[in-house]
Amino acid sequence: MGRPRQFDESILLDAATELFWSRGFDTSVEDVSRATGVGNGSIYAAYGSKRGLFLAAFERYCDGRARFVHDVVSAAPGSARAAVRELFEAVIDDCAARPDRRGCLMLNSIAQLSNRIPEVVTIGARTTAAMERSVAARLEVLVGVDDSFDTQAVAVHSATVVLVAQGLIHSSRSGTPRQRLSDIADVASRVLPGDLSEADGLPGPRGRRSSCP
Repeated sequence: MGRPRQFDESILLDAATELFWSRGFDTSVEDVSRATGVGNGSIYAAYGSKRGLFLAAFERYCDGRARFVHDVVSAAPGSARAAVRELFEAVIDDCAARPDRRGCLMLNSIAQLSNRIPEVVTIGARTTAAMERSVAARLEVLVGVDDSFDTQAVAVHSATVVLVAQGLIHSSRSGTPRQRLSDIADVASRVLPGDLSEADGLPGPRGRRSSCP
């Protein structure tokens, strides 16, 4: 059994996530050491290398994103369609609340590091699958709403919802105004079957929670 770590791992990984997210993989162990006060030796002893530190921070971030999607869609009141709209708006809120960010650490890392660090693809795929399962659990109530919506349709629509959410993040990073993002979310939400009612709560953005780190 390894020696107990002499630092708060959650604080260290929070700081590492911030640095890798804002500066990219060029962030050094020394940068993380300066930001946290944890010695280089302790960081190397815990994670082995910068790559090991990055993957620990990256996986923790991705777990948080999957948990965020689950929490939003499972707790949203109203119809399944309203829950999807709630998810889209929560994503938009998160983008608006973090103007210094450059998109999503998961998506950025897959695009930039997949050849250098193939584990990011594996972790990203696992995270996306977890998001899709959370959405599917909410959409299962729509089976039978119309003849075309069955278990396979749930899987396809769940993947589409996650893809749209990721597209909203990418569009926000590209400078798309918030109102345009909200309009896109409205249209994407209406693809789901079911009668549109005031209970769906689709029109217009509302104040919502911020996402995970």
